[in-house]
Amino acid sequence: MCCLSAVGAGSETHIKVFREAKAVIVINGCQLMCASNILRQRGLKITYEIVVAKEGVNKLPSLDYTDEEVEKIAGKIVDEFLQKNINNQHNQANN
Repeated sequence: MCCLSAVGAGSETHIKVFREAKAVIVINGCQLMCASNILRQRGLKITYEIVVAKEGVNKLPSLDYTDEEVEKIAGKIVDEFLQKNINNQHNQANN
């Protein structure tokens, strides 16, 4: 985990952490996709990204989430991230 605000502020130390990461998972709250956009503006590669609001979990009018909503999003991230990486490793092995 790394400080996205520091990346946005141009901290080379934090940008380096993202560049050297084996995988970068980005969790965006809404369709503006601010977290993903900050990383892309810095030329950083995103391995997996999700928009929580597109999954039926709205951040408005509050930032309070139920345990069920958190489990839903976490499960989706794990399932899709693992599936994507398994497929990528399989494809690389066959090339």
